[in-house]
This record gives sequence, structure tokens and C-alpha cells, in this order.
Amino acid sequence: MDNVRLINLVGQNISDLVPNCCGVTLGGSRCHNLEDNYSDVEMYFYTYDKIPTVENITNCLTKLNTKHKRSDSFLWENEKPWGPHSFFTIDDLYFEIGYRNINEISKRVLDYLNGNVAPQTDCHDLGLGFMPSGLASSICHEKPLIKCNTDLYNLKKIAESFSDDLLQALKKEYFDTAKYLLEGKLDAAVKRKDIFLYQAISGRIIRCLLIMAFALNKEHFPGDKWNEQLLLRTNWNYSKDFLKLLKEHILYQKSLEEKQKILTKAYSIVQNDLER
Repeated sequence: MDNVRLINLVGQNISDLVPNCCGVTLGGSRCHNLEDNYSDVEMYFYTYDKIPTVENITNCLTKLNTKHKRSDSFLWENEKPWGPHSFFTIDDLYFEIGYRNINEISKRVLDYLNGNVAPQTDCHDLGLGFMPSGLASSICHEKPLIKCNTDLYNLKKIAESFSDDLLQALKKEYFDTAKYLLEGKLDAAVKRKDIFLYQAISGRIIRCLLIMAFALNKEHFPGDKWNEQLLLRTNWNYSKDFLKLLKEHILYQKSLEEKQKILTKAYSIVQNDLER
């Protein structure tokens, strides 16, 4: 069975189990048409009600000849960072299935759009914190697959909004942090020749600058994957020069002093555009 048919089959079977399902969407790299041989299948099932029971989802996925992945249960009920999920493979195709109560998700998106943009402490694989912008970005770009109703389309429209107040909230949280780190801890790491501290601090600065680069084009930062490809799709006039500097900083072996100068140039590109 080809992947498209398999994805639709999984979507239909699970959506039949979701009480008051109001839509099924395809997210991740596939919604951006960036999937490759390493890509999983991210699907989201929206409901007004509760998620399927462990028994129902297990029976359903067992009939589809699935195998466990990441969890020894077909319903991963850990609320952090993304809520209940099912992880499994079918014919070596890896699925990550998320269940979302549309009312709760709407509140989280509105909370972010109203200025609560700070990273949130989360689980093992998110050392820099969970980005609230990632949820808004996901909802904006997800491809509707099955049963998507008016409420889900309205949520997508709300998530697409990007106000000047949101830009200022992001600037205060991330651009100001980049400035503080660049002039403080990073400078200290260079003077001490502490390459490990430099690596840690420069990674934080790069993420802050990427968040602002997307924000300058009224785009929600999607997370840490596909940043180059997605930023180049925006209308930001400085994306190529900005990305060239970041890649030069990351890829080439230079002294810490030289790397600091390159990162400062990338910072200046964002700063100059913010001040226009």
C-alpha cells in the first residue's frame, strides 16, 4: 500500500474512534512538502470531547498490524509537551498521532497571541524549552484531511494572525535576550576561551535570532526543524544574508573571536530591520 493510502486509512480508522471528532490534519514536514526518507507522519485529531480509550485505540491499531514505537502503549498520556499521543509503525512508516481538544488548544493559541510567548519548561528532549509559537505555526500550516469543520478552520484563521503587540512581546522575550547574551555571557566565554560555554550560549542566541527573523515577516517560529527552508519561503528581504552568516558561524572552524564577530553581524541584521 502506498503512503498516501496508508495515511488516509489510519486517519479514517482512528477518527471513527474519536468522540465528537471535528477534524483530522496532517502536520510536520509533510504539511510543508519537505518530507524525506527520515520523516515520520504527524497527524492531529481534533475533538470537542475526550480522546479514545486505551482499549479502543489498541484494538484499532492492532487490526492495522501496527508495532509499538517510543512507548509500550498505543496511548501515551503524558501531558507534556504536546498532550496525549499514539506512536507506532506500519510497514516501517512511523506515525505520531496527536489528540487535541479544540477548546483547550484555542485557549493556548490565544494565550500566546496575547503575549505569553516565553518558552515553557518541558520534558527530556527540549532543553531550551517548549516554544508556544510552535503550536500556532503547526495549526496554521496543517493540511486538512478528514471531517474538518468550521470551528477548526476558524482556529486556523485565528492562529494566522500576527499583531504588532505580538511582535513587541517576542522582541522583549527573545531579541533582548539575544542582546544580553551576546554582550554578556558570550563575550565572557570568548575572553576565557571556554568553547563549551560558547557553544551553549551561541545556540541560545541563534534560536532567539531565528524566532525574530520569522517574526519580522509576521510568521510564528515553527520550532527547530526546517528553519532554513521555511525562512527562505518568507518575504523577508534579508533571509539569505542572515542564514549565510548563521551557517558560516556554525559550520566553519574559526577562532571564538571570529565566530563572535559573525554572530554579531547576524544580530545586526535583525536589529536594523527592527529599527526601520
